[in-house]
Amino acid sequence: MLLPEQFLLFHLSKMPMTHKRYFMLASFFILLLVSCKDGGVMSAQEQFGKNSWYFMALNSIQSGAEEDAIGYLKQGIKKSDDYFAKKCFEELSRFGSASDRVSTAQEMYKRFPDIDSLLRLVQELSNGKDFSQIVSLTANSKESFPPELTYHRLVALANEKKQGFAGEIEDWFIYEPITDYHQQYFDSYKETLLPSLLSKETIQCIKIRLSVYIRDYREAFSILAGVLQGQRNPSEWLVLQSQEMFSDIGKTFLYGTSNFIDIAQFMESSVKNVKEDTPDYVHFYLYFYAGRLYDKGLGTGNKKASDMFLAAMELAPTAANYDNALWYYLSLQLKISIAAAEDALKKYGSTIHDPWYYSDFFETMMLRYFTEGDWSGVLRCFSLIKNYADMETISRYAYLGGRLVQQELIDLDEFPLSFLEGVVGNKGKVPVQASERNKSAEASREGESETDSSGNNSELPLRDAFVQALFTIAYEAGGDLYYRLLAARQLDYSPSVVDQSLYQTKVLEDFTPDPNIETLLQGYMVFDLPEFIYETWRENSHVISLEMAQKISSFLSLSGVEVFAAQGLLLMSNAIFQPDTQTTEEMYRLAYPRLFSHEVAAAADEYELSEYLIYALIRSESFFDPDIESYAGAIGLAQLMPSTAGDIARKLKIKEYDLTDPQTNINFGCFYLAELIGRLDDSIIEALYSYNAGITNVRNWRRIFPDLPEDLILELIPFTETRNYGKKIVSSAAVYGNLYYGKSHNEVVDEIMFSDDEG
Repeated sequence: MLLPEQFLLFHLSKMPMTHKRYFMLASFFILLLVSCKDGGVMSAQEQFGKNSWYFMALNSIQSGAEEDAIGYLKQGIKKSDDYFAKKCFEELSRFGSASDRVSTAQEMYKRFPDIDSLLRLVQELSNGKDFSQIVSLTANSKESFPPELTYHRLVALANEKKQGFAGEIEDWFIYEPITDYHQQYFDSYKETLLPSLLSKETIQCIKIRLSVYIRDYREAFSILAGVLQGQRNPSEWLVLQSQEMFSDIGKTFLYGTSNFIDIAQFMESSVKNVKEDTPDYVHFYLYFYAGRLYDKGLGTGNKKASDMFLAAMELAPTAANYDNALWYYLSLQLKISIAAAEDALKKYGSTIHDPWYYSDFFETMMLRYFTEGDWSGVLRCFSLIKNYADMETISRYAYLGGRLVQQELIDLDEFPLSFLEGVVGNKGKVPVQASERNKSAEASREGESETDSSGNNSELPLRDAFVQALFTIAYEAGGDLYYRLLAARQLDYSPSVVDQSLYQTKVLEDFTPDPNIETLLQGYMVFDLPEFIYETWRENSHVISLEMAQKISSFLSLSGVEVFAAQGLLLMSNAIFQPDTQTTEEMYRLAYPRLFSHEVAAAADEYELSEYLIYALIRSESFFDPDIESYAGAIGLAQLMPSTAGDIARKLKIKEYDLTDPQTNINFGCFYLAELIGRLDDSIIEALYSYNAGITNVRNWRRIFPDLPEDLILELIPFTETRNYGKKIVSSAAVYGNLYYGKSHNEVVDEIMFSDDEG
């Protein structure tokens, strides 16, 4: 049975956008009815009681009733809980004269003496050019200031012509991450104050950091070269730099010049100038950047780079530094050979701290196995990483390993019996019993028994049991959705099995939601303030429960406003990958909505395409943003290049068109996809590849590997973007087909990927 908000969302998805706002008003009334208490409807004020003043003020601000808003905010300051009283203070400090705003901010800081309140007060004092108060207020804080607050303090010190703050300026620029506030301050005082307070060398170092910040590495190198030339001992100067400065110097050497070998030798030789009391990061960065420079300068196979990365790993001051050095070491070994990379994994794989950091490396490694035809390598690598890689990588290697054994491209005689038996014995529990067809097929084999009650094959031949174990591992919760769908197909799980288990995932441990933030979001919904929701969620998503994310996503989706509906989609699509509780089908409906339903239905009918395929394409291309434009110039919902759109318009005999118009863009995109399907012998998956990478590339890939099934062809595509695109479309279409069109996930996967073969 659908919950009220799910019922409303279902019907809203079928309405044209022009009707949705009216429907939203009726929906809001219905939702109020279901919140009745003792037979009466609870008003928004009754629901929030003393904390309603803040939201009432926001409503008044939106309607232009400034005096009412001020009154509500003053009441909120007196009567609300501390969190909302502070919110009222913040809002009230933006009203009235300059002196009024300062006075309110002062009251807020007196009652809530924290950094946020101090910053708000300093902002108003800065507007009024009351620099002396800023200097006084920021003089003795023991807390680390955010960049904006430090900026205001340094501006105030400059205007007050205070003495002795050169060290503060230098520390801010040399020891802190660079921000726009640093650039703004430097631009304001580079010709006046800074030359009188800082040495020429310090100013040059600041320029280096600012150049790196905007990625002008050539300019940074030009300045750095001058600084080094002015040193009696450049190595001694280098090892005295701050961690932030050291990192920027390394980037400057890497991207600002091509003289890699000489600089690598300089970095390596500088180690001898490191003293006992030198911070740990100095050793790390010297070896780490020397390794990267040797790697770029000496090319594949050089031992110097490997030695430098190993030294950096040994001396890494943090787990993140270690993973960074190990990632580059593994990548260097992979450039040498697959065998070298596997040897490195044998030695150091168990020392990985953050598995997700290496996911792109393992993806690259998989591509190497496929492009070199080293099919057995997939299982070799799986045996090395199965205990410490991230779940999405595990599902990829397990699924593809099973498929390659099925296709008789891997000879299991190459592998130790202990490995095969270990995988079978530790394959995990199959969620639900396999389908009747699968059971009867297995039972019909001579000498084989049926599956047991859990779906595990207890007496299959080792090869078959091993393959099933790999697919079972690939299907486990937390794995990549695409490979889980394909694994379910290979395991022949019934639709009911997949429906019950597909949306299961790994749940965050030790998650604690912030009750104040969640109450704030609840208030935005109850008082119909959708414009505040997404930004609040984006800034605080790490303390917002999945249940609350579902509520606010549903509210945004029901708003009847395209921009809010798109925010609801984006919000939920991110939230389901960081869950504190198990995800549900209803949550996936929010992450996979059917926006622009009338336009999609019309195009699907005209070009004989499945609606779920069109929704998957639009969601993958643009996340339903009709105004989006890619860095390459693709426009709109279906992300069409202007040149492609011009060709389509000529074929459709349309002279005037606007690619930001949803109906036009969807119509053009569907025409183009249908045309590609026809040109590629009705292969939907190859048409999708062509949509992303061009039909010529797709035909070339198919000619090289004419006998491989489509799921293995995908892994051979040399473009990461196209590989991921294919996976996203297949996964999204399967979800859409199942959620809205009565299709099993397997049916949709078969339709898109395996229409011409057994798979």
